[in-house]
Amino acid sequence: QNDGWADISDHSNLMTAKGQGGWTFANLVARFGDISWRYSDQHGEMMSLNTYAKYITTPEGQSDDSPLGIYDSQFGDDDPTRTLLNEYTVPKCFSRDLFELECGSDSDGDETKEEEPRPPYRWVLIGPERSGTGLHVDPLWTNAWVTVLQGRKRWLLFPPHTPHESIGMIEGQPQIPSSIWFADYYEKVTSTSWPAEYKPIEILQCHGETVFVPAG
Repeated sequence: QNDGWADISDHSNLMTAKGQGGWTFANLVARFGDISWRYSDQHGEMMSLNTYAKYITTPEGQSDDSPLGIYDSQFGDDDPTRTLLNEYTVPKCFSRDLFELECGSDSDGDETKEEEPRPPYRWVLIGPERSGTGLHVDPLWTNAWVTVLQGRKRWLLFPPHTPHESIGMIEGQPQIPSSIWFADYYEKVTSTSWPAEYKPIEILQCHGETVFVPAG
């Protein structure tokens, strides 16, 4: 532990993907370029990685205010991406989740009863500069851990009691795209005039680092 940060080293097999060369974007395109992936966290649209790789190199992809990102919570459900499930393990410091227990797996991961549907609980996230998830609170009030395998990811984590309207989370309105949110709200919430009780924790997560986000 260093200045409040925990060193999580269990990501090593994620980085090497058990001999597959790692989960870099180039490797995923080489292995699964013809496979369609979901590119929206809220809709069902899909696109092949080959097409996505072309999109992020076009003038449109490089100039979009909110570039498309891969947000696939169903990878591994079907062949051939099912092999990816054998290429990583959950870090030991994170306990097993209640959804897993409820949906019928024993402590070794074997099915013990008929499989029941469960909410999305694992994602592959891929995006260029300016892409990202809009500010939100997990609707199921779950914890999350995220490991960056390539590039960097910026976070702002607000205290649970922060008034939602003051940070652009307006009930009944769609999420503000992350790049637009940073342009409209970042200076406000990091200024000296912003209430200390609502001050966010800012993280610049780099390659090989894991962030744990508590519920709320």
